[in-house]
Amino acid sequence: MSEIPAFTFNTEFQRKLVKLALIDDSFATIAIRFVEPNMFEADALRWAWSMIKAERKAGRTPTEMVLHNLVPTVQPVLQPRYRAMLEAIGNDVMREDAFIRQQLAEFVQRNMFVAAYNATQREYNAGNAIKAIDMMAAAVDKIRLISFDAPARHWYYDDLDERTRIARMVAENEWDHTFPTGIVGVDEVLDGGLSRGEIGVWIADSKGGKSLFLVHLTGYTCRALQQRTLLVLLEGSYKQTGARLDSWHTGELYAKVKRGEFTAQTWQMMQHEYHMLRQTLVIREMTDNWAYSALDIRAELDELKAQNGWTPEMIICDYGDLLRSDVKAASEEEHQRNAFGALKTMTTQDQGYAIWTASQAQRPKDPWKKKTKKQERAIDEQEREDDETLIKWGKPVLRAQDIADSYNKIRRCDFIGSINRDEEEKEKDLARLWCDRYRDNAASRLVPIKQDLDRMLFVDLTDRLNRPDSPDRLLKKMDRQRKAEQQKKQQELTQ
Repeated sequence: MSEIPAFTFNTEFQRKLVKLALIDDSFATIAIRFVEPNMFEADALRWAWSMIKAERKAGRTPTEMVLHNLVPTVQPVLQPRYRAMLEAIGNDVMREDAFIRQQLAEFVQRNMFVAAYNATQREYNAGNAIKAIDMMAAAVDKIRLISFDAPARHWYYDDLDERTRIARMVAENEWDHTFPTGIVGVDEVLDGGLSRGEIGVWIADSKGGKSLFLVHLTGYTCRALQQRTLLVLLEGSYKQTGARLDSWHTGELYAKVKRGEFTAQTWQMMQHEYHMLRQTLVIREMTDNWAYSALDIRAELDELKAQNGWTPEMIICDYGDLLRSDVKAASEEEHQRNAFGALKTMTTQDQGYAIWTASQAQRPKDPWKKKTKKQERAIDEQEREDDETLIKWGKPVLRAQDIADSYNKIRRCDFIGSINRDEEEKEKDLARLWCDRYRDNAASRLVPIKQDLDRMLFVDLTDRLNRPDSPDRLLKKMDRQRKAEQQKKQQELTQ
């Protein structure tokens, strides 16, 4: 790395880079391989970095105290300035560690590429084309491996006390790590809700309510859980999404809300509630081109933290199929597979994120239509064999294998569910959520919901405490219908 020029970063960045090396030994171990003392502008920072490298070479851990103790070893005339620099480093508040890691990685990658380009150009001009190509390929492989993130390395048998402490802390603060959806049946499958480090995907037909259900998850996370949320829009607009959220919060018709038609009482309620929810939601539009990738979401996270000191707990991406691969991809399926993989990787970064997204289902060969009970039973027997859950409800559901393009793109997702509704259910503002898989296990849970898309309403019909309309009456009606169908089926079998 001797060909890397001096830093283009400002003095504050350089000072915080030194601080990060002093407080994060893993970062220091990687950084000293690429960063040389003469890259720093100030002589005090150059000295500090030289001491960090010397301590690491000697197998010791450099800290601020160690550097303070080393100041008397330099010339007396330099000591006041070096002490002042160390005090400034000690007083710095570190909020930009992810940004520093990313910027330093880009700086190193850029200069490694320039060095490799110059070397391969010399070989190519000398007539060694094949050697030049091999050199560049090897350099690119090394460049892609450059990362200043701390390695996920653990001494398992040594950290029993720490693991137990963390487990108890997580249990005591469950809602800081687990994010319910507000749909009781789904949350039971998720053991309380989607957790940090997990990604969940909802599958639906075109216009099947994917984006609107993500709006529900956004509003519920902010209002009910009081958790910070980043909503990334890859389609639609902020104006449209804002109106949908307004409708979700107020229960007013979307057609009125988008025109700003609020009653005085509703307006007063909104102002009070939104004041209480300030700083909990950022909506980021990424709709001006079709080339956004997970790297752009990562850059947004870094910028929000560096400029505002704001980090979300939940990320909602509307929706995953529109995200591009952050490396060259040969097909649409490969673009989506790489993009979903990058989202899954993002769930483990920083302190961990929970991520919801959605995906398109395959176009059905035979569109769902209102069928007679006899036709529905015939479909059950032919296509779903002995699947008791689906036979009981008598209607098909979208499963993981029904996803458009390729199932491979969601293989790393922790939760896979689908939104299902036929023409009859649309007329009655009903839908069925099918929980297909969770953590590589079949969930096989069907959750009937009231889905009023005019008011952005998604409510579990089986939850007596969370119902918008006469829960007992509707539940008794559903029970009667199921019992009648079972009795009729039993009679047919005995005849």
